[in-house]
Amino acid sequence: MAVGLGKMFGFHFLENFNYPYISRSISEFWRRWHISLSTWFRDYVYFPLGGSRVNKRRLIFNLFVVWALTGLWHGASWAFIGWGLMFFFLIAFEKVTGFGKLLEKLPVLGNLYTLFFVLLGWVLFRAGGGFHAVNYLLAMFGLKSNPFTGRDTYIVIEYSFTWIIGIIGCLPVARTLTQERFSGKTILLLFKWAFFAFVLLLSMVLINGSNYNPFIYFNF
Repeated sequence: MAVGLGKMFGFHFLENFNYPYISRSISEFWRRWHISLSTWFRDYVYFPLGGSRVNKRRLIFNLFVVWALTGLWHGASWAFIGWGLMFFFLIAFEKVTGFGKLLEKLPVLGNLYTLFFVLLGWVLFRAGGGFHAVNYLLAMFGLKSNPFTGRDTYIVIEYSFTWIIGIIGCLPVARTLTQERFSGKTILLLFKWAFFAFVLLLSMVLINGSNYNPFIYFNF
């Protein structure tokens, strides 16, 4: 949204997300997700502490400081701190053992591994408390209720079209279609703008039909 609004006023902002859900490791995910925040912590916290050009014990300490602060940046809550420390453990493990580089050579396995832990992380991020997070995770794995019946399944079916659009948007389909060998073709440009107009119209309809939803960053 910031990039689009900036272009409307003649400003160019760097991309802040680079298809993070195609990542093959947690380390790669954070090179693609919220790039401005990751870059700031890298340049002003991680590098001054010594970065990765230190022994393993110091590397683990540096990562701990960065991810503890990343959690606190989102809010003074144990849920956010737990979310930050979860990514600290995963990234520290990947860097110390070299597991992250191995995963990046294994497309499907790396993608599944990354999505699994990222989705668990979003539960901690949005749960609002440890008790709620545990109950949510139990329900996700079918240990608290039947995940294939009831209201939740109805919601998934009702918004299935939106799910499909979201999944396509998570993949670099548009970037592939707009590479240099395709750029400038009239039919592609027409399709592109028609798609954008459709998404804008659909977003307006969904917003108009939904309840009041406060801006997410008011919570931070």
